[in-house]
Amino acid sequence: MIFAHDIPDGAKLYFGKKAKIKREIEGLASEVFESEGYEEIVTPHFSYHQLEALDERELIRLSDPQNRTLALRGDSSIDIIRIVLKRLKSEAKKWFYIQPVFRYPSTEINQIGAEWLEGELRDVLNTNINILKRLNKAYPLIISNIQIPKKVCELTDLEMDDIKKMRIYKFKEPWLMELLKVNGIKIDFAKFPSEIASYLKEMRELALEVGYDAILAPLYVTNLRYYTGLFYRFINKNRVIAKGGEYRVEGIESVGFSIYTDNLLKDLDG
Repeated sequence: MIFAHDIPDGAKLYFGKKAKIKREIEGLASEVFESEGYEEIVTPHFSYHQLEALDERELIRLSDPQNRTLALRGDSSIDIIRIVLKRLKSEAKKWFYIQPVFRYPSTEINQIGAEWLEGELRDVLNTNINILKRLNKAYPLIISNIQIPKKVCELTDLEMDDIKKMRIYKFKEPWLMELLKVNGIKIDFAKFPSEIASYLKEMRELALEVGYDAILAPLYVTNLRYYTGLFYRFINKNRVIAKGGEYRVEGIESVGFSIYTDNLLKDLDG
């Protein structure tokens, strides 16, 4: 039996202290974004192009009046860039948003995020760090590069799913076993094929540029389809607090990040 006051699994309800803390976090983030020259945008809950970002199994899909497939917004990044370029035709390149995304079957994920057309990942990562600093929080930073798993697949007989699920029994090459051991910025690049080494150098350079004691995870595979190079995560108690990365939309290299408000609230609320 479903009662009138029941809430679907994955849906969010805020009241009292938690609602106040949520608004304070969003207000603080807005201040940081505005001080760094970002414009605010709120995009539609519905989208035609979410399959470019996520697997169809993660989407809540519907049909429009012409019976064309659309979905509840599962990710904001690609929609924001397309709307700015094609609909707004704005010259502004830095945009921020405070809005939820939705995943199948009924999960609501509140996010605070930013997108920067033709920006540098180190700059949005610094913005991300600045927001966390304002909250007096510092979380483990994990840096990855999606080009490394892709290149590993090219150089070996592995599939991407083998890497994603860490089927180590299939890892035959000595340099691949060495890659498993990489977790910090002290790396002997001579142990790896030149293509792999160049991507590892990009990861180390990002960590050094932001001056953060980062963990390197070269074989991590993200579920977001659009990342093209470097990406990162802030983690707390096995929960993702924030993540961001490099991507390309409409032929334009861009960068962005999202803070997962609900996971941050769990930490701030004790």
